[in-house]
Amino acid sequence: MLSVSPLPRTYASLRRCNASTLTLLKSKAGKAAYLHHGRSLAADIDHENGEQTSAGAPPLTFPHEPNIDINSLSNTLDAHREANRTSLIRKVGQTGRSVRLRNDNLPVSDPSRTQNGKLWPSEVAASPKTRTWNESRKVELFSARSDRDTRGKSRRNQGKYREVTLLWQVKEDEEALSTRSRLPWMAFLPKPQDGTWISAVDRLSAEIRAFGEYSTPSEDEKRAAENALSEIIRTIQLADPNLDIDVIGSRASGFDDPLSDLDLNVTNPLSPRAMNKLKTPYEILRFLENAFRGKHRKIHLGACPVEVLLNVRHAKVPILICQHRRSGLPVQIQSTPRAFDNTEYVKAFHKEFPTLRPLFKVIKQILAMRGLNIGSHGGLTSYPLIIMIVAALKFSEGQIERMDAGKQLLYFLDMYTQVDFTSQGISTRPLRYFPKYLGNDDHRQKPLAAEKELAATSAIFEKELAGQRRMGVRDKGDLFLMTLQDPADPFNELGKSVYLIKDIQETLIGIRTKLKASMSEWEELQPQPGSSQGQYRTHSLLEPCISGDYRTYEQERNDLQLLGHEQVAPGKRLK
Repeated sequence: MLSVSPLPRTYASLRRCNASTLTLLKSKAGKAAYLHHGRSLAADIDHENGEQTSAGAPPLTFPHEPNIDINSLSNTLDAHREANRTSLIRKVGQTGRSVRLRNDNLPVSDPSRTQNGKLWPSEVAASPKTRTWNESRKVELFSARSDRDTRGKSRRNQGKYREVTLLWQVKEDEEALSTRSRLPWMAFLPKPQDGTWISAVDRLSAEIRAFGEYSTPSEDEKRAAENALSEIIRTIQLADPNLDIDVIGSRASGFDDPLSDLDLNVTNPLSPRAMNKLKTPYEILRFLENAFRGKHRKIHLGACPVEVLLNVRHAKVPILICQHRRSGLPVQIQSTPRAFDNTEYVKAFHKEFPTLRPLFKVIKQILAMRGLNIGSHGGLTSYPLIIMIVAALKFSEGQIERMDAGKQLLYFLDMYTQVDFTSQGISTRPLRYFPKYLGNDDHRQKPLAAEKELAATSAIFEKELAGQRRMGVRDKGDLFLMTLQDPADPFNELGKSVYLIKDIQETLIGIRTKLKASMSEWEELQPQPGSSQGQYRTHSLLEPCISGDYRTYEQERNDLQLLGHEQVAPGKRLK
């Protein structure tokens, strides 16, 4: 039987796997606990801040009070503040361990299977100490509200390097964790040719492509997600056939992970038939909430495939947070005008830059494993990250071959660890750095000095330059924020909510240092002429960047694969 620890906040959040999306549940009181692929525990606050207790007396903590350090009042206060900010929920069994949500409709997973049907060699078989992940899954939980204190902390310090969060860390008693569980993308590396040796940059490019392939949904995973989307769309159409429904986000752009959210935009069209039924975005989401919950007076959907978790009514973009019952995939439904659809821009950029998707997958994983991609807590979400990568690829054109993902990743790290966002912003159209400075509203109407060099093309970029003038004039309190112009909407500033930008930059500095050290080590390993690199197949250059405990992630993918395989027509199933 499961017990639920009480929570200190009004709302607690529940996520399946992707930390970039909120899935929220109501609760009343309690303590901070585990996050899934997102943030570290409040018990790690003293470690993250770099504070040390005295060498003579080891830190003492209470086993049931991880936020108390009796040797440091400062540590204790910081930990409790963090716990109060982080609205979390934790399901624990009678043994006190986190309990994975079960789906009894699925058959027992086959641990020998990996993504796309690949089998792992016996030499990298699972460690004897491997937990039974069919019986224990950690779910990510976080606050329904933005972490306002994060903004103040980012303003006061110069940022700090973020270690891999607790739930991605390989525990000390699991140091013998198999390559399969720590470096799963290595199975997707092409087999090296005998007698050949490649440079560190080429090896890095190969690993980036391998991770992109590993994190791409398999056919079964795609089928499960597509069927879930179809069920949700049919349900909305049954509730109101006049509503327009569009799939948006990563599922539409092709940048989705196997466990990515199902994002939908629902609008009321301006058609004669719907003129007398026009609804505001708030009314549309409220209508769908009541219909899904079975509370609408006239509409009864029967067995609804969607479970409503929360209606975020008062956000800048109101969102209905749901979960697809059968697949467990998180669902976000919003209602906004489609005047600026960034999906088409992302698709166009992908055609222009073939390496964009694998680079995005690797950099996103770097951030996700360190809790730096949660938008509600000042992290960097997917679309701004894509535009950051696009800007780096554009700046490096002519210097780096378009298929050289290794050098492109290094350029990205160099660019965003060296840029000073207090004095300059970034635009992809026209491609340039534009100045930022303190001022007032009057300054936003005046051309910037740097625009003189663009005088010949100022008419072409009229909206873009006007947007840069507005973004370039800052208040003192937000001068540190990343200023990144949205190519889909020149007046939209993509970095205005990324309050953790200093932590992100400091983390990228650390990643760059570790990655370059790993590449230097690879070059030193180069054997004598005629030797093969096959013996170094499990030596990963990306290990210091994205290695960790992937068992939970693998299990959730396996569950989704099994569901998708069940949904294949019997005559089409592979024997």
